[in-house]
Amino acid sequence: MAENTGDRYAVARTALSRIPHGVAIIGAADGAERSCATGTAMYVSFVPPMVVIAEHPGSRTCRLIQRSGGFSVSFLHASQQDVAERAGKSAEGPDKFATLRIKPLEAPPDAGGAPAVAGSMAVLWCVVRDSRETGDHVLITGEVKAHEIDETKIDALLRFRRRYAHIGHVTSEESPEGYPT
Repeated sequence: MAENTGDRYAVARTALSRIPHGVAIIGAADGAERSCATGTAMYVSFVPPMVVIAEHPGSRTCRLIQRSGGFSVSFLHASQQDVAERAGKSAEGPDKFATLRIKPLEAPPDAGGAPAVAGSMAVLWCVVRDSRETGDHVLITGEVKAHEIDETKIDALLRFRRRYAHIGHVTSEESPEGYPT
């Protein structure tokens, strides 16, 4: 067990960073203002289809989600590490996608209006169903209103141990629903 060193990020660096997860770019827009940020996402309901994301309350992306009521989640392919690195930085101007040269994928009608990342393995466009502060982040639950999947891409970009990685292969047959048994 780790001792308390007074470093508020010690547990995040040592224990939480051992949770592997797909790299997601969270997109948001309100009018001409567009932003994106790296984030985490997981599903919380199959019917209706819902996901939850965690955003820092001081970020422009979080503020745009709160104002517009919509967001996108783009799950990156292993070839898109450069996109993840760019999206994780701050950017001047009203359109972070344009400033950081991240090619957007526009939202379908009635899907929340947030741009997504072109070339992603999977994109979910969501409308906000719930939002609540927890610790130093805001948990935002969104109902999936539209999606786009690239079936040819299976090599997901992951975050694990404070670095990027990828899986590269599958080890079981596809389950009809939920987790493989």
